[in-house]
Amino acid sequence: MGPGPFLLRVGAVSFLLSATAFVTGVAALYRAEGPNAPNLWVYLADPSGRAVLDLASKALTVAVLLWFVGIAIISMTLPPAAESAARLARYLAAIAAAVFVGFLSLQFALGAVLDEGVSPESPEFRALVLQAHAAADWGGWTGIVLLAAALLLLGAALARQAARRATGWSAVVLGGLGLALIPIGFGFLFTILAAIWAVIAAIDLFRGGRASGRT
Repeated sequence: MGPGPFLLRVGAVSFLLSATAFVTGVAALYRAEGPNAPNLWVYLADPSGRAVLDLASKALTVAVLLWFVGIAIISMTLPPAAESAARLARYLAAIAAAVFVGFLSLQFALGAVLDEGVSPESPEFRALVLQAHAAADWGGWTGIVLLAAALLLLGAALARQAARRATGWSAVVLGGLGLALIPIGFGFLFTILAAIWAVIAAIDLFRGGRASGRT
């Protein structure tokens, strides 16, 4: 048996909240680190700048954790024949969530360090900014690959179910597009693709995953 009505609703709501948090987090991150933004240590010297980066860190943390909850629940609606793909997708999403929380914690620490009285102009703080930025780059690429792989696995399994082909193929397309964005330097846009698919997946779960082989 697949998840009951309550869990299906939990998964759907998790996906919707995740989509909102992804968009909020990316918008805040773009404001703090976009092409027209000053050096991050200059931006963080202003309390309003620290508030924006704090929002980005918290929103993206919430987004990736809720996305994992949604992935875990929607994977439970797959038929027994797709159990291996469902399990691997859950594992990949769980690892990705841990990676995201790891580098977002370093980003969150930037504001916390300044709140403790460290000068944003100090060499130590600039070194911390560079370290956090490098961790975000490497962790972000790694997390995106893991999340995209989870999408591809789920999408391939969902696409085999007649009533869920739109959910499945959209996962395959968006997951593949997310991977393609990494080499050209736009991997961060995968968060928007993940938000789009989260809405599609939420609709699928609100419909009760009626085509599931487990229900």
